[in-house]
Amino acid sequence: MPEPPGPTDAERGVLVGLDLRGIQDFVYEGRRLLDAIGRSALVGDLVRTVPVRGEPDIADLLRGIDCTTIRDTGGALWVAFHGEQAARDARGFTAEYTRRLRETSVRIQPVVKHLRYGADDTEAKTLADAVRDIGRLLAAESRDHSHTPVLGYGVTAICEVTGRPAETVDPDRGRETPDRPDEAAPERVARDVRHARARGRTWHQQKNEDWLAELPPFRGIPLDLPMDVEQLGREMGEVSRQAVIHLDFNDLGKTLHAHADAQHGTTDFTTRMRELSGQVRTLTEGLARAMTRAVTNALQEESDAEPWPVLRGTLPNQLLRVATHRDRSGMDFVKVPLRPIVAGGDDLTIICDGRLAWSLTRFALDWLDRVEVAEGDPRHPFTELGPNPDWDIEREVGDQGAVTGVPTMKVGIAVQPVGAPLIAGYQISEALAKRAKDHRRDMRTTGDDDDHAVVWSLDFDTPERVMDRLQHRATGTGDPLTAQPMLGSEFRDFLTTYFAVAGDRPHSLRGPTWRENRSWLIGDLMKLLEQGHDLAAELQRRKSLELPHQLPEHADRRDDTDARARLYEALQLIDLHLDVNLEEVP
Repeated sequence: MPEPPGPTDAERGVLVGLDLRGIQDFVYEGRRLLDAIGRSALVGDLVRTVPVRGEPDIADLLRGIDCTTIRDTGGALWVAFHGEQAARDARGFTAEYTRRLRETSVRIQPVVKHLRYGADDTEAKTLADAVRDIGRLLAAESRDHSHTPVLGYGVTAICEVTGRPAETVDPDRGRETPDRPDEAAPERVARDVRHARARGRTWHQQKNEDWLAELPPFRGIPLDLPMDVEQLGREMGEVSRQAVIHLDFNDLGKTLHAHADAQHGTTDFTTRMRELSGQVRTLTEGLARAMTRAVTNALQEESDAEPWPVLRGTLPNQLLRVATHRDRSGMDFVKVPLRPIVAGGDDLTIICDGRLAWSLTRFALDWLDRVEVAEGDPRHPFTELGPNPDWDIEREVGDQGAVTGVPTMKVGIAVQPVGAPLIAGYQISEALAKRAKDHRRDMRTTGDDDDHAVVWSLDFDTPERVMDRLQHRATGTGDPLTAQPMLGSEFRDFLTTYFAVAGDRPHSLRGPTWRENRSWLIGDLMKLLEQGHDLAAELQRRKSLELPHQLPEHADRRDDTDARARLYEALQLIDLHLDVNLEEVP
């Protein structure tokens, strides 16, 4: 009896899984925006297998090889090598790739797993089985993976950005020295710093063209994204702070793996997974573009007498003066006061003036929850997935309960002094986002609908101390004094309740009742809340003097600790939150 035919060359091979560790430490190692911009672009280059408008990629490492790219986003690269030479091709690719990675930076560490499929003695019977298992195997390998890079350089100078050994100089960045006060000495830097800055300038130009395309200049002055934190907007006093907003999709990896299982055995399995990987990357980039254009569209002139570009809040005296910059050629630019950084394709971080953070977060949640979008919009593939049984995400949004498959986001907002290390703000915002994720998960177990989740902090300390203060903040009498985390619907309602100027929120802190009583709000009232005292006597005294005395949400009730906590959160933001009206720009 003849033996059944074995698998064909296309049905057997090796799946190579690569997971890059240390991406965030690499991207946010320095203090300068240009360094972070360039390094995030370098990470994207390391997993890009298809050329995009001349951007660097790794397509040359796969040219002429029988292979299929399964995933190339999120700092991960999965490539299936086919045929009899698959093992040799996989080893050769891994060797060339890790060499290129090492040439890029020693800060990024690869976790690599080779998984054979298609033969009787292999770990997986089919490519679909291999794709299903590779994520779990990489995660296990990552936990066991430990490596301390040995630099091997003679330490003759220290990199002025990273503190590691300097290997070259950056002639575009200089500093004065005592012996040559009129001549800037080139900055001594590690090799990857100079490489990242060069890449950051080209990426900066590309994003200017993509994100600011077709937007009119401001009074004839071209618009430009900032390359330095000093260009985000500065003011005298406490309001001059920068925010690091970390936005990350909830359970996206889990959802992608479940979708892969559902597609198991279909003829277009690899094509579908690659397509979905690209759609996630496009959705992230689309959100960054939308936020940038919304802020740019909100620019106004301060006054006819002073046509300075500003962002205007809900009250006449609430202004964020936008920076202008003159480059070396003498050309002026208006600097948009935020900088999106996309690392690994699905990790979005916004660095902006601290006064914009809450308005930008509200805009991002609204943008993701919009269902009626045209074909070609980055949200469209996911809105169509909402009713699909093979897609785990199906949630209702809006007043009409429309169904969408766009994933929710966890958001962490960290506020820090201008010029503080970006890695510090990123680590705090990431810890806050993880707390938001836990809260969303807890709410879902109690039957709540799937929703975004937001946490913020104005503390600047180690992430552990920031989280401890946030979670254990209490009054002098032991009652909780934090209203965080908040679900997306709670976050929107919080901003409307406490910061709306008019409408159906007459007792808003910025409404006509309270806007002239700021000193009492942030002085006496905040102190009474911190001490846990009953507010009734003080509010009765104000009533007898015919002064404003009705607080939002009946926060005067001592037993309503949630309302008192929300009021306290709002008082902390009363001078910081600008409440800019941001609208989507096509």
